[in-house]
Amino acid sequence: MTIIRSIAVYGFLAAICVLLFSLPVQAKNGAEIVDISVSLDTGNLEVGFRLINCFTPKMEEAIKSGVKTTFRFRMVLDKPGLPPFRSQILDNTLEHTIKYDLLKNEYHIQIPEHPDRIIRTRDFEEARQWMSTVGNLPLIPLWRLEKGVTYELRLKAELSKSSLPVIYRYVFFFVSLWDFETAWYRVDISR
Repeated sequence: MTIIRSIAVYGFLAAICVLLFSLPVQAKNGAEIVDISVSLDTGNLEVGFRLINCFTPKMEEAIKSGVKTTFRFRMVLDKPGLPPFRSQILDNTLEHTIKYDLLKNEYHIQIPEHPDRIIRTRDFEEARQWMSTVGNLPLIPLWRLEKGVTYELRLKAELSKSSLPVIYRYVFFFVSLWDFETAWYRVDISR
């Protein structure tokens, strides 16, 4: 009788945990990943997406005063299955960094996937677009993916927590007001 009771209690607790951990997570400031595109045409698995609602007025003010800001994009590719058979194929992190040069009156945007690596512009709207867009980023060669298998690509974006130097953390006390982290976005991919 006690065995049945303990199984029922543990089963109930497990069900509650599954329900709690499977609830959708909302971003703190409403930042979202949209326009997700996946391409298998070039011999690589390529992904593109945009980040919206990620710039707050406080963040813009800090950037325009010269604070270096970094967005971190995380991309995880899994071969789904039960936990012992699930395997992670890829776990990549990509960073976009913006810094305003007060002397030259221009924004420097560091984007690893862009051929020029550092893009310079005087237009803040253009800088915002470069910071929040990932276009046709090759993730993995197609030969590494099995045909007929469905994979799960998960995407997440966040403001890099290490983007402010320690001395500025005391001056810019409002930094926590412009933190963001999106929920995980999932896309199924079949080859």
